[in-house]
Amino acid sequence: MLRLTPQHLIMGTLRDLIADSEHRELLDWWFAARGCRPMPSRADFDPIDHPRFLPRIFLVEVNPVPPHFINRLCGTEIDDQQGYSMTGKPFEETFAGDLLQFTTDRFVDVAFNGRISYYSTIFRREEDDQRTRFTRLLLPFSDDGTRVDMVLGSRVQAGDVTRDYRTLLEDPAARHHHEVAVVTVADIDRADATILAA
Repeated sequence: MLRLTPQHLIMGTLRDLIADSEHRELLDWWFAARGCRPMPSRADFDPIDHPRFLPRIFLVEVNPVPPHFINRLCGTEIDDQQGYSMTGKPFEETFAGDLLQFTTDRFVDVAFNGRISYYSTIFRREEDDQRTRFTRLLLPFSDDGTRVDMVLGSRVQAGDVTRDYRTLLEDPAARHHHEVAVVTVADIDRADATILAA
């Protein structure tokens, strides 16, 4: 099991850390949609209102009992990269091993610990060992303002959080390394982001 421990604070908010404009726009939408509530609800988000994001977004249902996370919507670009459709499937049918544990840990942090998560991973395709860097932003939804019942996510092919992609690929020790930036929902607009490392 991967254990994540705090490494250091980034001087600036999570939005300051996010390099990709699509992630920043989605975070800005989440801010505006929640208004005075702790977080927006699933009803606030209509995927067809965000056509540019559609190929790279996903919606994951949160259940209080296992399986905790089920993919309810997955963009076509993500399915194409994975090589199969993930819609309607629990995490246990789409991930395995360390990747399942790491992905589950990230969603547990959002769903049950009240955090927004922004992280980077390397996806390795087994047939040709090709490695691709992705960043993901996870945003919580709640119908009652307390329990997270859905997670909105965005996955974008991108560089590393703290280093450029070429440097990362040339570092053998980092090829299976994950970096995570988190901040609690209550502090999202003012707290410094914490960088965690596996």
